[in-house]
Amino acid sequence: MSDKPDLKVVRPDGDDLADLWLPTGLGDGLTDTHIYSIPIGKPRNYFRVCPDEKYRRKCEAYIHKVEGQIEEETYIIDASMRGDIDEARPCTLVVCMYRDGTVRLWALKLPKDGEKDNEAWKTARAAARTAMEKWVKLVWKRSAYQTRDAQPGYAPDPDWSKLPPFDELVRTACGESGIIRDRNHPIVRNLFGAPEKPDGGDDGL
Repeated sequence: MSDKPDLKVVRPDGDDLADLWLPTGLGDGLTDTHIYSIPIGKPRNYFRVCPDEKYRRKCEAYIHKVEGQIEEETYIIDASMRGDIDEARPCTLVVCMYRDGTVRLWALKLPKDGEKDNEAWKTARAAARTAMEKWVKLVWKRSAYQTRDAQPGYAPDPDWSKLPPFDELVRTACGESGIIRDRNHPIVRNLFGAPEKPDGGDDGL
């Protein structure tokens, strides 16, 4: 009687692996696209801008600069608060995409009525128009934006058809605090120097 273990011969065609896999009828978790977090701000890498008019809207926004941080925070102003915040301004909100499919929103600043346009705003909008056609990166030079083209083969054109509706993207990006609907919003209270509300009651702001 032999003491050698009974070794199973592994077939070279790989059929012995078939029992490892689960059925894929419910999807593999990779091909299904779900967007859970969307930043708002100017792109930091090579990007494209969705050329579909349904994926851009004019709005009023307040761009909050956080002390000690490079990134800015963008808050969209609800109709009930438009014109109440001097620091807010009209913007065109566009949808951008990186090579890996990551989505972000970008608020392109516009001049107010009677206000002169400036080079930073104009060149940012020009860069966004260029990004509708090809992959570019923003380059800041002498108080204006320039674009640097990606090399051939950097990435194929984005598949914009997989984007959720624009309003859904905005809802995801803004969350509960990214839209200023009244004067009790923390950003507005800070701008107007409102006292703290220890009891959470109305202090008349």
